[in-house]
Amino acid sequence: MIVALIIALFLVPGAEVAFSPVSSPASADSKLDKLKKKADEAKDELEKATDEYTKQEDELNDAQDKLVSTLHDLQQTELRLADMREPLAQLGSTLYMQPNAGVLGILTSGKLQQDLQVESHVLKLADDRQAMLDKASDLREEQSDLAAQAQDLQTDTQLKRVELEEKLDGLRAESKDSTQELTKELKDRGLDPEAYFAGAECDPSIADNADGYPNGLLPQNSLCKLHTDGEFLRADAAIDFLKMNQAYTERFGEGMCLTSSYRDLSNQQRLYATKPPGMAAVPGTSNHGWGLAVDLCGGVQSQGSAQFNWLEANSTKWNWFHPQWAYSNPFEPWHWEYDAEHG
Repeated sequence: MIVALIIALFLVPGAEVAFSPVSSPASADSKLDKLKKKADEAKDELEKATDEYTKQEDELNDAQDKLVSTLHDLQQTELRLADMREPLAQLGSTLYMQPNAGVLGILTSGKLQQDLQVESHVLKLADDRQAMLDKASDLREEQSDLAAQAQDLQTDTQLKRVELEEKLDGLRAESKDSTQELTKELKDRGLDPEAYFAGAECDPSIADNADGYPNGLLPQNSLCKLHTDGEFLRADAAIDFLKMNQAYTERFGEGMCLTSSYRDLSNQQRLYATKPPGMAAVPGTSNHGWGLAVDLCGGVQSQGSAQFNWLEANSTKWNWFHPQWAYSNPFEPWHWEYDAEHG
């Protein structure tokens, strides 16, 4: 009896069978999982290295600023030394002209007051000379130290920057290769890589940009694009939806069919004006306006279909769910919502 029923399903025209793609061998599924893991790990490593590069780039910029400051100090030291060259030259000339005169040799006026003044001047000149020579020596030593610091800073900064860039280049190549491997495997299975990788560049943290904005007026920089043209969700909801879409694509061979996602206020008002009472939320109250709801097609709109049943059984893994009200009031099997705490 059971055998006859199964045969009838395949022979009777018009009989419907829930769509299910030809199952891949377990080894093929394992291969896809390994490639996905490899691509995800490469992407994570690249993201970590990029964050590290950004952090160290800030440190390198600080080092560069220190280098600029050091070079400025060096320049000022050289200017001060240049200002001292003329007095030092004059001092040298005086000593050259009277190399052995000393104090007594200069005291030739024969007048005590004048002699005392000359002696005081000579002693002061000797003190000034020593102070000037000491200062020049200190400045020359400071100049030498600053030049060495500048050279070390420049060499260290350039070396670190090269090392960071080389590391990033290597990780970029690894990420690219692993992504290409995964892309090839997806194409070999007849899956759409573009739909599969949609949202890869979406940053979940930008969902915070929606804080304080009213329903239906979320800023574009809080939303992320979905795998269907013109469809968006709040960033965190988009990322989880696209992860769910990857699993859905593996199960059904195509991405989820979308008729609506984020709906701005003007579209909410248009829809409310064209729908019968109770069939559309009052503008400004819809979860579509928060970027946290989708309306689906491609089989999901039919309760009991393979697609609907799969979502009902699996969607909470990615924080998506079919709200209780949508089972009856009004009946909307196509409507699904996001709640980060629901899963």
